[in-house]
Amino acid sequence: MGNITRDFRVPTMTQDTAVTIAIHEPVLTEDNLGLKTWASSYVLAKKWAGLASHISSSSSCNDPLPWILELGAGTGLVGIAAATVLATKILLTDLPEIVPNLERNIEANSTVVASRNGSAQAAVLDWSDPATIVPSSKTGAAQPDDNIPEQFMIIVAADPIYSKEQPVLLAQTIAYRLARSPSARAVIEWPIREAYAQERNDFKSEMAARDLELFREESDVGFDDWSTGREEEPSEVECWMGMWRWKVMPVPPA
Repeated sequence: MGNITRDFRVPTMTQDTAVTIAIHEPVLTEDNLGLKTWASSYVLAKKWAGLASHISSSSSCNDPLPWILELGAGTGLVGIAAATVLATKILLTDLPEIVPNLERNIEANSTVVASRNGSAQAAVLDWSDPATIVPSSKTGAAQPDDNIPEQFMIIVAADPIYSKEQPVLLAQTIAYRLARSPSARAVIEWPIREAYAQERNDFKSEMAARDLELFREESDVGFDDWSTGREEEPSEVECWMGMWRWKVMPVPPA
């Protein structure tokens, strides 16, 4: 499959309005699956307007959300949609070979993101070394934001698990980077592929072992579009979303 740029319509929090996000996907190879926009990414991108009240610690929908960290951002659809719909700052991270295309998509959508008071930038973050974030020199803003937090109130990932090593790596990265607050949230969306049933269960166990509890979940249907312009039918994919929080933490003495 060759280079392709596709437009994705994403609902906003204003009734009956949507924004269009243009995503470039380079030639796809088995070594770089992060260069493809998978079904669960579009499913999650379209959910941001509805999820706003579940991931904000504020009682007011008008208050800005805190920084969001995306893990395994791939082509950037999920994170760019979050920055646009939620009018917030987001750091989209992935491996070095994925980040150049991620930067390209952030730049291509910088106008629509900025028009809705959002901000997005890219960085390298390897889950085997969650303590190290290497910010990109490029950003959708005029200048890179130097105030990236060490920990984030919201962490998100879409379709992040496709090997037996990744459940541990992903869980340890979330535990390291998620703010130690009762209001902190980790949002994961993935496709229900039978080949990775064990890995999904392993991830849930790894999160529980790190005192993170699953408290909200829902299922949807998405589509993997492998079209090459010959009118192939998209493949229907069942998708699942889980939301985690820290287990009840002791209240410090007055």
